[in-house]
Amino acid sequence: MSRLKRENLIDLPSDPVYLRVSRTLLFRAMLGTPEIMSIALGNDFNGSVMDLMRKRFGLQLHEIFSVLPIELLRFQCELPQDRDKVGQWLEPHFSGLAALVTPTREALTAYLERSGLTDPDKRPLMFDLGYSGTIQKVLTHILQRDTSGLYFIATKPGDTPVGDHRALLKGVFHEGVGWRNGCTMLDRSLLFESLLTAPHGQMVDMRQKSDGEFEFFYGREAATQRYFQDLKMVFDGAIDHVIDCRRHGVTYTRDDVRELYEVFATRPNCIPRDVWHLFSVDDDITGNGLLNPLKMFAI
Repeated sequence: MSRLKRENLIDLPSDPVYLRVSRTLLFRAMLGTPEIMSIALGNDFNGSVMDLMRKRFGLQLHEIFSVLPIELLRFQCELPQDRDKVGQWLEPHFSGLAALVTPTREALTAYLERSGLTDPDKRPLMFDLGYSGTIQKVLTHILQRDTSGLYFIATKPGDTPVGDHRALLKGVFHEGVGWRNGCTMLDRSLLFESLLTAPHGQMVDMRQKSDGEFEFFYGREAATQRYFQDLKMVFDGAIDHVIDCRRHGVTYTRDDVRELYEVFATRPNCIPRDVWHLFSVDDDITGNGLLNPLKMFAI
């Protein structure tokens, strides 16, 4: 967006902001908040409560042991089926968990304010890969204001109530589709997730320093982060193509993009071998660790 604006190819009322947040960071910051705990326990996970606190909420071992009893940490759970049960297990410890993550929550609040998301004259518009708008919904709760979101794919588009406010979700390429219902762009979206990733990996925590600046902490690197200079070349080439298209009046319809993705996501060897090393996804938040979508999909 910034390059297109510099080239005078688009006109934006406000400069776009790259927001450094992740589900793990937001779930950690809002630990012990009943409304957010319900969302955090609604995504797929299989493992012990110990693993859940480490992988979904980004807690370190000493933090976990300081608040939760060892007996609870040994319990096994499968989410979202056990959401209510796990919520009941954790509820007596909500106040302790909330106190534990106070530095994270305070830093996040200050960061969002500095990023301009609290400006009363502007409704935040968020752009993300998709699909259920979890990050947008949590931010809607934190900001206590209505938000809008654009996604490659929105599995449940439209207005979603979040407390007294609403999160509006809209899909660009697909709306209202379900997993394993024949939508290749959704079913094989791990290919997208491999490439549309942050240069430092999954953010797990943040702090505000004494000088007012922010310090960010990240989890382990996937291959994409180790070779991010190669991924940047892919990004630069894609942006160059968009610039050429804007200058020469070339457009792609949604069907064009979906059909192109179908080819690359289903046909062996359509993805150049020189970029195979970039396809690696950190799926710790569901307990699956690092995944290689090229091997998963046999392409």
